[in-house]
Amino acid sequence: MTGSDMIHLTATMVILVLTHIICLAAMTERRYSVRKTVLLYGVFGVFFIGLTLAVSVLFGSGSAITAFVSFTGTALMAFFVFVLASADAFCKKSFLFISYSILFCIFFCIAILLCNMLFPGLSETGTLYARNLVRTLLYLPAVLGYLKYLRPYVRMVPGAKKRTWYSISLVSMLFLVVFISFVIFLYAGYGHKHETIFLFAAVVLIYSSVLWVLFGTIRSMNDESKMELISKNAEYLQGQLELAKENERTAKTIRHDFRHHNQNIAALLQKGDIKEAIRYIEQYDESLDAAKPKEFCPHATVNAILSGFYLRAQKDGVSVSVSADTPEETPVADMDFVAILSNLLENAFNGCKECGSHGELRVDIRSVADKIVIVCSNPCKPGLVIENGMLRSRGTGIESVVLAARKYDGDIRYELKDGCLAVCVILNA
Repeated sequence: MTGSDMIHLTATMVILVLTHIICLAAMTERRYSVRKTVLLYGVFGVFFIGLTLAVSVLFGSGSAITAFVSFTGTALMAFFVFVLASADAFCKKSFLFISYSILFCIFFCIAILLCNMLFPGLSETGTLYARNLVRTLLYLPAVLGYLKYLRPYVRMVPGAKKRTWYSISLVSMLFLVVFISFVIFLYAGYGHKHETIFLFAAVVLIYSSVLWVLFGTIRSMNDESKMELISKNAEYLQGQLELAKENERTAKTIRHDFRHHNQNIAALLQKGDIKEAIRYIEQYDESLDAAKPKEFCPHATVNAILSGFYLRAQKDGVSVSVSADTPEETPVADMDFVAILSNLLENAFNGCKECGSHGELRVDIRSVADKIVIVCSNPCKPGLVIENGMLRSRGTGIESVVLAARKYDGDIRYELKDGCLAVCVILNA
């Protein structure tokens, strides 16, 4: 391979790897900081270009061995980096990566077919540039369409339904095998036959229909996730109704007893025992303060959730400390506060009950600049495993917290230390 060929190959590989990185980044739900994520994809880019150039020098840029090693090696590396960089469940990441691989194969085949038909007389270098340009132009509407229409659905669906995700991943994997076969067939130079073009178009049409069904399944999972959140809100509202009934019963009792208190005070005043009457009034005021519900912060929904949780913990003998300064008005929706706080507090409460610990359950909510920081810690049973700041085993409740936090470009991180589990949720409000 000459120096000129090396330059041309490097230029096309840079364009291609940048396209890959942009597409993978669009599907990525960041696990790490922006800087670390960029570093990971930068390493992938260097590996991609380095491997392609190395095998091209060894076996020639147009050989089948070069194509196979480059495609396989870079695909495996891309999958590893995507799995490492994204915070989604593995089953969900597998489906997304397989779907992207299929899209790449389809665009690769279309680029070969179009260039063979429109530019049959191009040199090897010209063909390389032409195919790369066609692929890039095809990617632009695909990425924009995904970001605008599909990504909101995909982001909102948790990875808890692993069986469903693996099922649609298996269907996608079968199509990937078919499209890889088309890539091999067309790359080998059989793209001029009309039968090949017709068969390829038919398979793309079938896959598009199946993809429509698959995203319908994803939309159904999204609806189920919303229904679970609505159910959680209904539970919260039911609890608030019970609390309101309890307050009403307390108010009736106070009104009923108020006449007796007035009679006692009047009797003391009639006897001229003013000091005793004042002392009685002070004692009565103290009893009213003790019966008054605790107020933790000005925000009505947050205060109601914390109050209900505080009363429940006291009834069950769980030691709890609550502190909050959430203002009356925040950009965070009430439903999202319910999703985050109800699940965190429920998990913390259950953690205390399961381990039988007499340690304290602590809840601290602070408004810092344009952020709301929620920290919840509780004693926990042994055996919990933290991976990359998240619990290895997590249920629908934690997934709901993650999904609600993502609405505000937030972050959630767990930490386990000395038998105490702490979780920190940051919302960019």
